[in-house]
Amino acid sequence: MLLRSINIGPLTIHLYGLIIALSIYLGWLLAKKRAHIYKIPQKIFDDPILLVPLAFAIFGARLYHVLDLRDYYLAHKSLIFAIWNGGLGIWGALIGAFIGFWVISKVKNVNLLSILDLAAPSLLLGQSIGRIGNFLNQEAFGPPTGFPWGVYISPGNRPIQFANSTRFHPTFFYEAAIDLVFLVLLLFLTRKLRISGQTFSLYLIFYATGRFIVEFWRIDTWVVGSVKVAQILAVLTLIFGVATFMRARHKP
Repeated sequence: MLLRSINIGPLTIHLYGLIIALSIYLGWLLAKKRAHIYKIPQKIFDDPILLVPLAFAIFGARLYHVLDLRDYYLAHKSLIFAIWNGGLGIWGALIGAFIGFWVISKVKNVNLLSILDLAAPSLLLGQSIGRIGNFLNQEAFGPPTGFPWGVYISPGNRPIQFANSTRFHPTFFYEAAIDLVFLVLLLFLTRKLRISGQTFSLYLIFYATGRFIVEFWRIDTWVVGSVKVAQILAVLTLIFGVATFMRARHKP
């Protein structure tokens, strides 16, 4: 059984939260090292205002997850804020983070597109590392598989229809690997992009493509009828990303 928390006296450290904190820190560190590219002052990285997009992202991520499993949380209201048990929807996090970055651009008088371009690789890095938390919590996995890389899921975390299966597709690792590949590609292409908004547009294109593909193996995501909400959002995000990238290309 995977270790999910560490007890140090009266203190309990949840490894899921530790992984999320690590992903946020490394994303912050990467953005700080690249800030000169977009002429964003270093002092902003020590400003408490950076907590605004973080707070909005966590709120949006949890809201998306709770709406996804609304029947469960209506019956277990005390668990709505128990984020240490897992349950952060990335689409909600992205919307929340975008709102937070918009607030920063207004308060600090910094170009929003520059902030988004700077944040794009950090988002991919954070998303990739964050998927390790899904592995520790045994969530966000795919259907049963006989492939040697299938991961063991404990009986308590298996869907009822797969109660007799032991190994499942590690979709969290699939997405983590795709995000890392796109991260390297995005960092390489950033050196060739000179128009504001193009790096963030590529991020939207990359992430939407990867998420749309991985969703074919996910068995626990929000479904309306027979359509996965995450795939609908991925398609819309992909269209928006392509449109904004092409629009930026035609700017003088």
